[in-house]
Amino acid sequence: MNAASSRVACSICIANFNGEAILDACLASVFSQRLGEDIEVIVHDDASSDDSLSVLARYPTVQVLQSASNVGFCESNNRMVAAARGEFILLLNNDAALEPDALSTLLRKSRDLGAP
Repeated sequence: MNAASSRVACSICIANFNGEAILDACLASVFSQRLGEDIEVIVHDDASSDDSLSVLARYPTVQVLQSASNVGFCESNNRMVAAARGEFILLLNNDAALEPDALSTLLRKSRDLGAP
């Protein structure tokens, strides 16, 4: 899974506020996906006061959108979607962990339905 390619199958967008304790598990589940296509991961940090940014720094391929103030969940998602390049977009909560075949299943089913 190469997050640097120009053709992106899926943009995984994660809104974060003070998620230092849960971000690693979420991101590890994203990067362990069994997918033969490229993804991008975008995290909007909503002015966290914990060490969320230090956790994110350990993932150099993650695009971090850092907010100077807490703009809330909806605006965070809107900003990530505006920055996304993927054929599909997955809005993922920072306290969620994906099963290893989650993205491949979602992409296959979405394409079978003719979406988007």
